[in-house]
Amino acid sequence: MDSNNIEMKTALVLTTFDETNQLIKVPIDEEAIFAEDLVRKAGKLLGLKDASLKYFGILEGLHTPVRKFSCVDKVPASAKGLTFQKWCFDINQEKKFLFKDPAALQLLCAQAKAAVEHGRLTPTTEQLQKLEEHSDPSFTVPLPYVTECHSMHGYSSVTIKDCVLFQDFKLQSLQFPEGTGIVLSAAKRGLQLQINGEDYFLSWRKVRRWTRAEENVLMTMVIYSIPSDTYVDLCIKSHQAHYLVAVFMEMIKIMQAELKGPVFQTSDLKRNKRGEIIEWNNITFSTTRFNAEREIAENLVDISTVT
Repeated sequence: MDSNNIEMKTALVLTTFDETNQLIKVPIDEEAIFAEDLVRKAGKLLGLKDASLKYFGILEGLHTPVRKFSCVDKVPASAKGLTFQKWCFDINQEKKFLFKDPAALQLLCAQAKAAVEHGRLTPTTEQLQKLEEHSDPSFTVPLPYVTECHSMHGYSSVTIKDCVLFQDFKLQSLQFPEGTGIVLSAAKRGLQLQINGEDYFLSWRKVRRWTRAEENVLMTMVIYSIPSDTYVDLCIKSHQAHYLVAVFMEMIKIMQAELKGPVFQTSDLKRNKRGEIIEWNNITFSTTRFNAEREIAENLVDISTVT
């Protein structure tokens, strides 16, 4: 056979949390592949049902991802450190779709187990006992294990611990200097920020827009203050900033679905010269204070209402 007619293929290596399928080698024919196609190929190798694919994604990094590839992002054949992970922060969707797919449920279980082992999920003593009932050193029963994890605080949120303020933040009585450390947790209702031992809350609906700097370590949120009727920048530096923006988008998408509101349009985005999105206008933004925000603010300091 003429060797010139043999199509040379390369393989992208993806890591998962599942020790039984920890490394997946996905053959590709080109110098790059769309992330959506890579998810489809990897999902097929893992035995996922088609309906489950949209709840998984290609990320860079395993325990502390620095990037999540969007469907239309091209993944270069030379990429390293790629992972195949659950990309779903809606428990109802997991129960409705992923619980019915044995392969997907196995991946969910492995990811939840890793979250417990690495301290991203902190079970109570009672919850830990129940988890131990569903697992042994050689095998974990996926459904009851994941179901128990669903009841844990933080299961549907993402926490980033290495954030710092890139510039001074001043809003009414709140004043934090550049370099102040922040532990940031993103959930479908908004952001929880732990600053100097105090817990603060920022509703997504009080974020007018956010931007990502091209070096991928800076992000800025333009937030609204109800008492002063003004806007102020909250500039955060983190090596996970690129990933954090993707998390923001996913959380707001969940909230939009609950509100039965409009989806992001091209006009809501700003791109750089390379066509990369660097700014998003928040279509759910509102200057009105909502009951859900009041309820959360009973336990946390609501940044948008500080006087």
